[in-house]
This record gives sequence, structure tokens and C-alpha cells, in this order.
Amino acid sequence: MPFFRDIIGQDQGVRILRAFLEREQYPSALLFSGGAGIGKRTTAHAFAEALFCRAFHDANGKAKNAIEKPRENPIEPCGACLSCRKMIDHNHPDFSIVEPDGNTIKVDQIRAMEEKIIFKPLEGPRKIILIDPADKMNIAAANSLLKTLEEPPSHAMIILIASRPASLPETILSRCQKVYFYPLSQARLQSILMEKKGWTSEEALLLATLSDGRLGEALSMEVESAKALEKERYTLVSEETLNHHETLFEVATQFSHDKDALEKALSYLMGWFRDVLVFHSLRHPGENCASQFVFSWRYQELSQWAGRMSPEAVWTFLEDVHKIQMAQNRNINKTLSLETLLLQLREKVIARPVMVRSLSEK
Repeated sequence: MPFFRDIIGQDQGVRILRAFLEREQYPSALLFSGGAGIGKRTTAHAFAEALFCRAFHDANGKAKNAIEKPRENPIEPCGACLSCRKMIDHNHPDFSIVEPDGNTIKVDQIRAMEEKIIFKPLEGPRKIILIDPADKMNIAAANSLLKTLEEPPSHAMIILIASRPASLPETILSRCQKVYFYPLSQARLQSILMEKKGWTSEEALLLATLSDGRLGEALSMEVESAKALEKERYTLVSEETLNHHETLFEVATQFSHDKDALEKALSYLMGWFRDVLVFHSLRHPGENCASQFVFSWRYQELSQWAGRMSPEAVWTFLEDVHKIQMAQNRNINKTLSLETLLLQLREKVIARPVMVRSLSEK
């Protein structure tokens, strides 16, 4: 059973939700937005459990009716009352989840939810519907949901979870109270992984980097699989790939077969060339500066790319990567887009630098 205190790195979002509970004033619709595996669903469960928790409501009622100092302990579900036990057992009558039926959430699922939500809660102060992921709703489902959001029942609360909120209609976004979730810093996630998993500093750094600051994703990975994954993603910038047309096109196809694969590839390229810019910015780069880099274990390879591309050229490339990231919600040719980026890098590898500055000359 999740508690607010177990949610790491999302202090701002948790503070907002605790304020709703403290005041007992709830929006009819909430949108939890942020990357996958970052804690949105766990937080939604903790919020629902606290809202249903009988011990919390009894204590909160006494506090409001008594002349006493403000609450000292942060709001948490008790975990022991009947409502909490039903949430733990996944059978609370006032809490339900709408998930994709196949690849999408269909209109029939939203209509079925709407038929249930009109009835008042059986036990809790609210009826809560969790739609996860909301950005998997098809157009008909989103339009149907909009009707409910425009005239929501007073006893209902809908929580939408989305990794790509921009793909939701603006009419839905405008009717939701937004709660943002952010990735953890690399250093903090590395420390957490060392503590929770007993990994070495190097192992934890690798997992923290590959998971893009997403704790849930990092905890689900194993070191050996992470090493294989890093080796696979490195093919995006390796000379072996870029020197051979056939290999380049194979890699572009491999990392663009769906939106998630392309996102991972673009994220890797953004992180890699961010490191190349850092390399340029250091007055006296050396391996003792490795902590400055995201991909510190690839120091030598980064130094080679710093010799191939000027800071201006790196910025231009990063802008091209960002444009593709922003265009993903449109119907772009994913493979062609990634091929174009890799062909830009191929030109740098084939051309070779006229002169690569040594570390002592920087």
C-alpha cells in the first residue's frame, strides 16, 4: 500500500494533494502529467487511499472542531481501517480504473464509466475514477469524456494520468487541475539505487542515466540488461554504425519502429550531445572531470565528438533533435526522421576533424 512518505522526489505534487485533503476541497478532475515510471499512478493510489481513509477523516474532523494547534504530522492514510484494507485488496466500491482495451481506451469504456459515475459513492466521500494512461484515449473516447468534465457530478473525481499530455485535446486539459511530476536528478537517483539495490556507484550511475531520472523504471531494471541496453543505444553515435550505410539504416529502423523507441533514441542523442557541449565548455577537460558528464563512462568517445563538432554545430543538431521531439504528436515518418539525424552525424565522422585538440590544449 503506497503512502505519501514513500513517494520520492515529488514533493511539490504531494504538497498540493495534501492541501486538498487538509481542506477537504477537491477538484472534479485532476491531471497527473510526467514521464512514464515516475510515480504518477503510485501517487494517485496514495491520494485515493487518504481520501477514503476513515481514520484520517475522523482526525481531521476533530481538529476542525477543536481549538488546537495545526496538524503536526503530514497527512497519510492509516492503512488499518476498513476503507484502507479495501484499497489494499483492490476492492473498494468507490474506486475504479479505466485502462486500455488493447492499444487504446475506447469510447465504450468511457461510456461505461460515465454510467457508473452518476451514482453516489457507497462508502467514501467521493467516487474516484482513474484513467491511465489518459493519452491512450481515442478521439471518440476523449470527446465522450469531455461531456462529463463539462458537467461533472458533485460527488465524483476523475484523475487522468498522462506521459504525453500534449496529445490530449486542449478542451480536456483546460478542465483539469494539473499536478506535475518531475524526473529525479541523476545524483539523487544514483544515491537511491545504491541504497535500495546495493549497487556500486558505477552500476547505479548507469541505471540512473538510462532511466532518465524515473525511479520506477530504474528499480525494474537489472545491471546486466542495462549494460546491454546502453551498448545498444550507443550504436546511434558509434563510428561502426555511421561509417556504413546499411548499418545506419538498420539502426534507424530499429529505434523508430514505434513512438516509445524513437523517444528513447532522441533522448539518448540529446543527452549525448549535451555532454559534447559540456566537454567544449571545460577549460581543462580530463577524466577527473567525468562527474560533469551524463555518459561519464564514455569519456573518450565524447572527446572524439568534441573534436568533430564545434559548439555551434552541436547546438544546431540539438535543435533538429528537439524539432522531431515536438513533432511526434503529428503523423511524421519516424524512420526517415531518425535516418536524417544519423546521416548528419555520418558527415561528421566521414569528414574527420582537420585537427583534434588534445586534452592539454583545451
